[in-house]
Amino acid sequence: MTRQERAVRTREALIEAAADLFDRDGQEVTSLAAVTAKAQVSAGALYFHFATKADLADAVTRTALSRLRQITGAPATTPADTNGHATGNGSGSGNESEGGDGSRNGGGGGSGWGGDARTQAARGVRGERAAASPARGPAAAAGGGRGDRVGEVQQLIDTTHVLVRGLADDVVLRAGFALDRSGGQRPARERPVGEGPAGRAAGKGGTGGERPGRWPEVGGSLRGVWSGWVHETLAAAGTRGALAPGVSPGDAAAVVVAATVGFEVLGAQDPLWLAPHRLTRFWTLLLPALVPLPAREALHPDGSPAAH
Repeated sequence: MTRQERAVRTREALIEAAADLFDRDGQEVTSLAAVTAKAQVSAGALYFHFATKADLADAVTRTALSRLRQITGAPATTPADTNGHATGNGSGSGNESEGGDGSRNGGGGGSGWGGDARTQAARGVRGERAAASPARGPAAAAGGGRGDRVGEVQQLIDTTHVLVRGLADDVVLRAGFALDRSGGQRPARERPVGEGPAGRAAGKGGTGGERPGRWPEVGGSLRGVWSGWVHETLAAAGTRGALAPGVSPGDAAAVVVAATVGFEVLGAQDPLWLAPHRLTRFWTLLLPALVPLPAREALHPDGSPAAH
């Protein structure tokens, strides 16, 4: 194994270990000594990558943001923390091996999407690996292309299922949302409900001003990125006539964002909120108000086969 490969593995182990401890105990009470013990690396190796606990928390958040972008199919940005270098944070010696044993012996867990105890509690089955998504998200092909009458809506359904499954399976994603919730990020002003991507209020019928476009990601916040993607997807659905008459894409997006963020918050206390049937019931209730009957018959509230 090369020095660079060892550095990458060590950094991943530290992020996984920190995420697990932040998720279990909270960021404030988690010590760096506990992180190094769980990751089975030396203190020198930790400080080679992260100068402070805040830097480590930032790396967890940014890694979670990268995984959220995989789920939504948003363009990838530089993953990991602001330092972003496997070669160190600038405060160390420049050589990980000089800081001590930088190798990982498995204590920190893998860097992928493996399941944990929450997965078993929420789903009653062994955690499964969440697949990396294609360029437009894991559900982009489900329910037809983005241009047909049900494509965007089915894509939204499928992506919410992938997100909730990720929150159950992936401790980094879950910890990232928790750090986001605790105020680690500073999101910009939220867009008013019903206001379109260009800042125009919805017109008559609730959809006139909402055109497809790039909804800005809010200040690096995971919730901001998620909210922007949901708004953009439903704005596109409204423009293509996939929504029921009189339904405002902005209002619909507010409902979906509030519900999915609610599942995340409640799931942090009770993993059963992240069970797939909870989300399926939500969509079963919402779809009659969201989509006209002919198109609704083709939708899968439990997720299309392509998303499983």
